[in-house]
Amino acid sequence: MTVFKTILKILNKLKGMIILYTAILVAITALNQTSGNNMTNFEDSKPSVLIVNKDSEDNIAKGFEDYISKHSEIKDIDTKDEDKINDAIFYRDVNYVIYIPKDFGKNLLDGKNPSLEYKSCGDEYSSYAQMMVDYYSGAELISKVNKVVDKDTKVYMKTTLDTSKLSSMTQYFNILNYALLAGCVYCISMILASLNDETVRKRTIISSFNYKKYNRIVLLSNSIVIFAMWILYMILALILFKDLMFSSNGLGYVINSFVFTICSLTIGFLIGNITQNKNAIGGIVNVIALGTSFLCGCFVPFEY
Repeated sequence: MTVFKTILKILNKLKGMIILYTAILVAITALNQTSGNNMTNFEDSKPSVLIVNKDSEDNIAKGFEDYISKHSEIKDIDTKDEDKINDAIFYRDVNYVIYIPKDFGKNLLDGKNPSLEYKSCGDEYSSYAQMMVDYYSGAELISKVNKVVDKDTKVYMKTTLDTSKLSSMTQYFNILNYALLAGCVYCISMILASLNDETVRKRTIISSFNYKKYNRIVLLSNSIVIFAMWILYMILALILFKDLMFSSNGLGYVINSFVFTICSLTIGFLIGNITQNKNAIGGIVNVIALGTSFLCGCFVPFEY
């Protein structure tokens, strides 16, 4: 109990840094909440399409071109210059190019099932354009196109998930990486540096206290302190995101942060046993906490 009380006294002197990390966490989360927009409507995405119609006099070819035009953004590029078309695809000015061959409509009515040629940039918009191009052959095309080509599809948003809140909660637990790592490493390292001070260590060695038992108590006491810090952050998350914390997303974030807390605890113990220089600990904490936060997706998105 004496060791635990000593650790609490040391921790009381470090409370300013814990408050600072918590304030940074709350401030970034609050800024994210004020700038977030909740999605409540649906708008379909339209690919950029270029149509090279070599059968422009035929009504079926014209109808097909009109159908594509309703569901995509038609680009105006010189269709006689293939180099310009290739450049447009390369620079993503056009997602999809459709080549309608000569006598397309006539061959279709004759049941010859003519094929369309196309070029694409290979992204998701070109895949959507490809879905529009896929069609039935022969008599099936004539019977089905008249039924469905002019139909509009209504999309209803059935989800009640607040995407703005979810984004804010994601940002909270993302920044929590820095707050937990920096707080855990700094507190544990400073606690161990104080306990491993030469005079304190000598008094511990000459005392009747079993050294193995002493180390176990130090480890347990530090674990209690760190997990108390984790519980504090979870309570704060519960206050900020009351409804979402009881969802599957919230549970996943809680478990993930708990595992990360254990990792932070072990890193703090490693640094605390490597050096007892309190001035050096501050620099080490900044290198580890800030460095990993920038490199591993906390402050800068991981894809960058």
